[in-house]
Amino acid sequence: MFLVSIMFALLALIFSICINVNWINDIACYFGYFLAIYLVTFVAIIPGFNYVFNIISLLFNKKEKKPCVKKEEDVTVLIPVYNAKESIIETLESIKKQKYCGKIFVNVIDDGSTDGTLELLKSMDLDENITLIETKHEGKAKALNRGLQKVKTEYTITIDSDTVLHELAIRNIMNKLRNSNEKTAATAGCLFVKNAKKSFITKLQEWDYTLGIFGVKYIQGNYNSTLVAQGAFSAYKTRNLKEIGGWESCVGEDIVLTWQLLSKGYETNFAKNAIAYTEVPEKFRALGKQRRRWARGMIEAFKKVKVFTSKKMKFKSKFLMFLNIFFPFIDLAVLIFIPLGLILLLLGKPLLIGWISLLVIPFGLLLCLIIEIRRNNMLKEIDCKLERRSIWAFIVYVLVYAFILAPYCLTGYLLELFNCKKKW
Repeated sequence: MFLVSIMFALLALIFSICINVNWINDIACYFGYFLAIYLVTFVAIIPGFNYVFNIISLLFNKKEKKPCVKKEEDVTVLIPVYNAKESIIETLESIKKQKYCGKIFVNVIDDGSTDGTLELLKSMDLDENITLIETKHEGKAKALNRGLQKVKTEYTITIDSDTVLHELAIRNIMNKLRNSNEKTAATAGCLFVKNAKKSFITKLQEWDYTLGIFGVKYIQGNYNSTLVAQGAFSAYKTRNLKEIGGWESCVGEDIVLTWQLLSKGYETNFAKNAIAYTEVPEKFRALGKQRRRWARGMIEAFKKVKVFTSKKMKFKSKFLMFLNIFFPFIDLAVLIFIPLGLILLLLGKPLLIGWISLLVIPFGLLLCLIIEIRRNNMLKEIDCKLERRSIWAFIVYVLVYAFILAPYCLTGYLLELFNCKKKW
C-alpha cells in the first residue's frame, strides 16, 4: 500500500509539472523564474503530490482485523495540571465513567497552579485510585516526568486537564496498543473539539480536527508512523517512556517524545475509535499563538532528533517526516500567492488565481470526502454522535484557513530556527 501510494503520487507529480510549465512561464514574465517556480511548486505541485498520496493511502488501506479479546490490564493515567480549576472536575468524572475492567490509577500532577486548582483538588473526596502530586511550576514536561516516576503499571496514558474522555476511550486505545505488534510503543487517541459552539473560530477548528488532524493521523497510523502521540490523549508502554527518559522540557514535548521513540525503531499508531474531547482556543489571537507553538515544536523535533541519520528508524517514518520539511515553504508560498493573486485578479489579470490554480481544490475536496466517510463509519461502530458542523465554517476552512494561519506558522518556524527565547 505504501509503495503504491508513492508510485501514484510520483505519477501525479510528473503530470503536474508537465501541465504547469506554461503557467510558470507566464508568471515568470512578470516576476521572474525564481518566484514563478517557487509559487507553482509549493502552491500546486507539492500539495498535489500530498493529496494524491493521501487519497491513495485512504482508498487502499487494509481493513483492520478485529482486536483479540484480552484481559484488560491495569493502566496509569497522568494528568499534568496548571490553573485548571474550571475543567479538572469534568476530566476526572470522565475517567470515572470509563467502561474498562482493568484498574485505572490516576496521577494528578499540579504544576504550581495559582488559581486555586490545588486547593480545589485537596478539598475533594478523591477516590483511592487518584494520587495528587504537588510540584512547583516548572512546565508540563517536568510535571509528566514526576508523575511517570510513580507509575507501576505496564501501560501509561496521558491526558490534558481539559480533556473529556468518551466512555469507551481507554478500552479502545488500550485494545489498539495491546493488539499491535511488539515494536509499537505508543498509540495516539482521536481528539475532537469540546467547545465547538463557542465561536466561529472554534467552528473552524472543529473541521480541522474532524478532517485535517483526524485524516493525517489515520493515514500515518496505517503506516505505523503516527508522528505525534499528542499529550492530550495517548497511550504508551511505560518501559519505552522510561527508556528514553520521559519528556524533554521544550515547546513540543509530545512531538519530540514521539520522534525519539520512532528514531529507536519503535512504531506508533492511531486508535481512531478512542475518542476524547479537548478545548480549543476561542479567539483568533489564541489560535494563532497555539499554531505558532505547534510549528515551533516541529522544527524543535528536527533539531533534537536525528531523523535522517537514524539507522533504526523505519523508512515509512522517515518519509512522512520528510514531507513535513515542505510545510514552511508551502506556508510562505500561500502567504504570497493569495494576496498577490487577488490584486492581479482585481486588475483583470487572472495570472495566479485562475482556472489552472484552482485545479488543486477538487483533490482537496475528494480527500475531505473520503476522510468524512471513514470518520462517520468509525462513529457508527461505537455509537457516537457528534453535533452538526457549520457549513460556512467548512467553506472558510477549505478556502482560506491555511492562509490565515500561515503567518503564525512561519513565525514559529523562524523563532525556533533562530533559537529565540521560548514562551509557553
